[in-house]
Amino acid sequence: MMLVKPGELSSCLCRWCWIPNWLPSWCPTSEKQLQTAEDKMLRCKDQSCQYVPISGGNLLWTLDFSSDTARDKTPLVLIHGFGGGVGLWAQNLDDLSQYRPIFALDLLGFGQSSRPLFSSDASEAEDQFVESIEQWRAKMGLESMILLGHNLGGYLAVSYAIKYPERVKHIVLVEPWGFPERPDTVESDRPIPVWIKALGAMFSPFNPLAGLRLVGPLGPTLVQTLRPDFKKKFSAMFSDNTVSDYIYHLNAQPPRSFSFWMSWVTQTLEKKGSTDKRFYCSTISWNQGITLL
Repeated sequence: MMLVKPGELSSCLCRWCWIPNWLPSWCPTSEKQLQTAEDKMLRCKDQSCQYVPISGGNLLWTLDFSSDTARDKTPLVLIHGFGGGVGLWAQNLDDLSQYRPIFALDLLGFGQSSRPLFSSDASEAEDQFVESIEQWRAKMGLESMILLGHNLGGYLAVSYAIKYPERVKHIVLVEPWGFPERPDTVESDRPIPVWIKALGAMFSPFNPLAGLRLVGPLGPTLVQTLRPDFKKKFSAMFSDNTVSDYIYHLNAQPPRSFSFWMSWVTQTLEKKGSTDKRFYCSTISWNQGITLL
C-alpha cells in the first residue's frame, strides 16, 4: 500500500479540485432562481436588503431586520454556515428582531454575495473571510456587535473576535466548526441510498460542492434525499420543497474558486493533528464571553 506523506496531502487533493470548474454547467439554476428561492424563504418578513461594497469590487448581500423600538441596542449579526445563506434564518427573525437590530449577510463566496478567488493557503483564505466581515462592519457603521454564527459561521465569528475583540460584545455559537461533534442522533442513523454513496465516493477528491453541480438536473432530488431534516425543521412555515430548493440554488451556482476548502482542511490536519479548533477559546481574552448552543 502506498502511503502519502502529510505534507503532500494538500497538493495531491488540490490538483483534483480544479477539474469540476472546467466541466460544462448543466445545473437547472441561475442567480434569478436563487433570488426567487430566497424571496419564498423570507415571505412575509419585514426587512430591507442591500449589497454592501467591500474591497476588490466585491459585494456582500445583507438583510436588515431592525425595528425602530430596538435601534438603540447592540445589533446582532447572523453568520450562516457552510453552504448556507440568509434565508435559513427565516424561523428566527421575527423573535430576534423584537429585542435588538438584526443583520444577516451572505458570507463572501456564498449565497448572493460575490464569489471571488480565494487563496489556496489556509491562513490567507481564513483572513479573507475575517477581513470581509470587518470591512462590512465598517461600511454598515456598526461600532460593536453581537455575533451569532452557525457551523462555519461560528468558526469565523471566533476568528473575527480574536482579531477584532473591541468590536465584539458577545458571541453565540450554534454547532460551530472546531468543537466536538454532538452525540449521534436518530436522524444520523437513517440509511443513505446506495446511489448517493456511489456519487459521494466518485466526487470525494473534488471540492465539497462539486458533486451537487456535476449531477446537473438530479441536484434538487439529491438535496431532498440527503437532507430531509430541513423540511422537518421548517415544517411550521412550509409544507413543500421551498427549503430544499433554496439550498440547492445556494450551492449549485458556478463558483469562482472553492479549491481552497481542501487546502484549508488538510493544512489544519497537518498543523494541529485534527480539525478541533478548541484552542481558539483559550486565546479570547475579553470579558463578554461565549454562549455555546
